[in-house]
Amino acid sequence: LGISKRGTPENLQLQPINRRHLQPGEVEIKVKVTGLNFIDVLDTLGVLPFERNWFGVECVGEIVAVGEGVKKLKIGDAIIALAPGSLSEYVTVNAQLVALKPEHLSFEEAATIPANFITAYYALHHLAKISKGDKILIHAAAGGTGMAAVKIAQATGAEVFATASPSKWEFLKSLGIKYIMNSRTLKFADEIMQQTNNQGVDIVFNSLSGEYIPKSLSVLKENGHFLEIGKREVWSQTQIANVKPNISYSLIDLMSTAQNNPSLIQSLLSEILQKFESKALQPLPRKVFNIQNAPAAFRYMQQAKHIGKIVITNSTPEPRKNFTEGTYLITGGLGGLGLLLARWFVEKGANLVLLSRRSPHSEAQKNLDELEKLGTQVLVYQVDVSNENKLTEIFQDIQQKLPPLRGIIHAAGVLEDGVLMQLNSEKFERVMNPKMQGAWNLHQLTKNLSLEFFILFSSAASLLGSPGQANHVAANTFLDTLAHYRQMLGLPGLSINWGAWSEVGAAAQRQVGQQMSLKGVGMISPQQGLQIFEQLITDSTAQVGVVPIDWSRFLAQGLTAPFFSEVIPNEVQEKPTKDSQIIQKLATVPASEYKSILIPHLQTEVGKVLGLQPNQFPNPKQGFFEMGMDSLMIVELRNRLENSLGRTVPSTVIFEYPTIQDLAEYIQTEIISDIPIKNQDKDVNINQQNEYNISEKNIENYISQELENLEKLLGG
Repeated sequence: LGISKRGTPENLQLQPINRRHLQPGEVEIKVKVTGLNFIDVLDTLGVLPFERNWFGVECVGEIVAVGEGVKKLKIGDAIIALAPGSLSEYVTVNAQLVALKPEHLSFEEAATIPANFITAYYALHHLAKISKGDKILIHAAAGGTGMAAVKIAQATGAEVFATASPSKWEFLKSLGIKYIMNSRTLKFADEIMQQTNNQGVDIVFNSLSGEYIPKSLSVLKENGHFLEIGKREVWSQTQIANVKPNISYSLIDLMSTAQNNPSLIQSLLSEILQKFESKALQPLPRKVFNIQNAPAAFRYMQQAKHIGKIVITNSTPEPRKNFTEGTYLITGGLGGLGLLLARWFVEKGANLVLLSRRSPHSEAQKNLDELEKLGTQVLVYQVDVSNENKLTEIFQDIQQKLPPLRGIIHAAGVLEDGVLMQLNSEKFERVMNPKMQGAWNLHQLTKNLSLEFFILFSSAASLLGSPGQANHVAANTFLDTLAHYRQMLGLPGLSINWGAWSEVGAAAQRQVGQQMSLKGVGMISPQQGLQIFEQLITDSTAQVGVVPIDWSRFLAQGLTAPFFSEVIPNEVQEKPTKDSQIIQKLATVPASEYKSILIPHLQTEVGKVLGLQPNQFPNPKQGFFEMGMDSLMIVELRNRLENSLGRTVPSTVIFEYPTIQDLAEYIQTEIISDIPIKNQDKDVNINQQNEYNISEKNIENYISQELENLEKLLGG
């Protein structure tokens, strides 16, 4: 299977592909993980200035066939590769574009290397000859290739000036970058000149288009080097020379280089992987998607939500058979759920640390005695995990007494229910401290450790809502967000929004099963929960909800939160035809009413592009760019309009009519002028505004009548 289809990310599909016979010098790879690149997103939207018939440019996998003449690779080797068409299960490539994967790197870590690091390393070292003390401007520094360039420049001793969207600045600061500017405005040029005493930079590493190119050139020193890795609106050598004649200009197209000079790629791979073997370079932070969910990965990159690399995996992780090589910590470890997990881990050979605010009660002590007989170490500490000093002492003790800490499960929690008006600060803190402060303390104490997992036991309440538990919902929402934050930092993080467990846990103690059942929500048996936990422990997703639920009964309560629109799929839209639904609807009303149909339709389409909830409607008078749309989103909006209207929409229209209101007027007069006019009242055209011409007297009478009605309702 391989990825195909274009238009919008949602149109991507997995379809059968043909595996071909090997030519001399080729190898076939069974793809395990593919790196997603911006060129794939541009191709999806149909805006590349050239044609190609494949998705994916790199992969990590296993050699399954070797062609004649290939000597350094054999079947079964774990490899990384530049590989056109790698968004598939199998791909065949020139063996010179393939190298052995460093053993200490996972497949997902290794997938962050090929395209991004080869591009950046080739550009900086082989073309620009970067050296210690050079000043370099790196645009989009939080993206895959931008961050690879940052790491390579820093390893060389260069001074980095970075641009990124403001939401990513904190992460870039954590990399030691001092000068960070906004990639969404042109002010970066003035800031750089100010920071460099009007000297400018020696190298520009560019991926932006439009006015960003001349602005970037303006901060480049005479005899500097402009490295262009973009694919849209790139400048020619002549254009560059007209603006800055004395600089060096390199337009970098990695796949063309790979095709024309594969031996160079082999050399670059060798140089780069040596630096990864010596740990002079480290893999990029990554966000992992399964290939079955590829459209979400493309959408995530299009909306520039990621930091580092987006990778797409073909495989489902195998359940862990044992945990004998490390120590695993469980907070809330003496509760029913904590002890259930403790037994599961001990049976798999794990050394355990159990943390609890209370000392063991008789039933818990009985369980601990049984665990000790199974032969592994189980240490119990009485501590409030929100106490950072006490927790630090325990971590120091663990380091001295047990094998290295490899996993965290934060299952501590307290309930203190009440309607919002009854929840004072003490009741909020009592619930939120163990979950929020405890989770943050665990994060801070382990962020420099090599953990296999960092799992937060959140609640379905933060997904579905829970009357009377605002403090509980807030605390668990923090856990959800922390998991996403850790993954953004390249650290393991998973928040599981558990529904209620039967037999163990707070819900079982409260005996709320029957009450929940009436609402359509079931309970998770201990055996079911452990099976699901075993499946999720190797999952790379940041957040997963686990709730047995009868949606028809649950939604019968009249719940209207936007979340539920995502849970219940909308009806599949009919394929656009010449007489699409919106056109058919317009054909039934007078032209004077077109805008009342077109504007809501455009609000819906713009909302989808912006990723708004279904009940959020953009302001018809606000500019598209003011809403946060960029040029790629504009392209997608145009694609959506062509699909929904069944009409051709010129590529420049949305730039020329930059609000929903303007666009609706243009569509009415230019795009759909061929709709047969029905039910048209000719007299209305003479003076349509008379229909809405309400006098001050009418308004006064209306208000007076409404006040009388209100007086009667309130009893005078």
